[in-house]
Amino acid sequence: MDIQRDKRGELLVLVLRGRLDASWAGHVSTALEAAVRDGEHHLRAEMSAVGYVSSAGLRTLLTAHRQAKAIGGSFGILAPSATVREVLELAGLEQLISAAAAPEAAPAGPAPGRVHEGAAARHELHPVAGARPGGVRVRISGEAAQLQRGAGALFPARFGPGTFALGVGALGHDAADSRGRLGELLAAGGAAAYQPTDGPGRPDFLVTERGLEPSGHLLLGLAGEGDFNLLSRFTPLGDRRTVPLAALAAEALTLGAAPAVAFVAAVETAGLVGATLRRSPAAEAGTEERFAFPAVRNWLSFTPERSFRESTALLAGVVARPGTPFDPLLRPLGGEGLRAHVHAAVFPYRPVRQGAIELAATVRELFDGQGLQAILHLLADPRGPGGAGDSEFLRGALWCAPAHPA
Repeated sequence: MDIQRDKRGELLVLVLRGRLDASWAGHVSTALEAAVRDGEHHLRAEMSAVGYVSSAGLRTLLTAHRQAKAIGGSFGILAPSATVREVLELAGLEQLISAAAAPEAAPAGPAPGRVHEGAAARHELHPVAGARPGGVRVRISGEAAQLQRGAGALFPARFGPGTFALGVGALGHDAADSRGRLGELLAAGGAAAYQPTDGPGRPDFLVTERGLEPSGHLLLGLAGEGDFNLLSRFTPLGDRRTVPLAALAAEALTLGAAPAVAFVAAVETAGLVGATLRRSPAAEAGTEERFAFPAVRNWLSFTPERSFRESTALLAGVVARPGTPFDPLLRPLGGEGLRAHVHAAVFPYRPVRQGAIELAATVRELFDGQGLQAILHLLADPRGPGGAGDSEFLRGALWCAPAHPA
């Protein structure tokens, strides 16, 4: 079989020639998945030159239709040959033909929002319906020095809908039990996840279910409540292929129009740079310089290069200009004098649904996949060609709001 791409307005058409059988179904599926990763959500298969379709081929077409619908896109068959049309009709899949719009125009999507162009990304902006005014009230729990001392109280926290958190913590009701497993934690949209530092270290999570609300403890971190009042659907600007974390955080600060901004983002990644704790900082006390070389190798694991390429991640962060009350838990980010603290929960790749999506529903969809891979504290490695660089994103949804001290 021959597979060719043909861009026709808002549609991407895969022109297929040959037999869509078990030998080629996987190749067609791979071509469709690659198109979605490239940001194409309205796809068509032109099948005028296809003379045979097996059950494996039918499954590929039906799966593409379902997956496109799930992300707010579309898929259909253009110009089916007589054989293809007969097979689709006999299989009860003639809706794949009727779903195919004319090549020159894709189905109408949601009305576009206001557009903002930053230094690295184009942002289509949507106000969040029903968002309460006032931004996000964020409190600081603990002190950064507690990572070094291995001492200090744990702060109880609940992570239900309307809460936002990131820091070093653990899920569970018992502070004594949490002390030995503290790791990177984030919470948003009614879900919370953390990277345990005991046992096999598989990331764990809880999602709000009726009366069940995630709860846990923070050794230190930023946590608060409030509504994100602005949604941005961002894509790389101009000829750029990716948006760096530092640029996205800077543009979130601009969009939030405040000295400090809290944000959550669902992003399709081109690679992440970060670190995770190897041991719970509160499990033992000591005087060694834990985060100086060479002891740091016992306490932190770093990504030596961009990791988790072609994944999907949930970010939670606070970005600010210097001089805000959040300074003690923020670190320099990029070369513009900004300071930030950002965590990422990493999942297998799945495209982020298009349009004006809801935060809680998006977060639930990610965790419902049961594929949580890691929690990272995102960092930038500015050592030039020898460093890992910055995390990079292909596109995504960014929710933000002014951050105020609680």
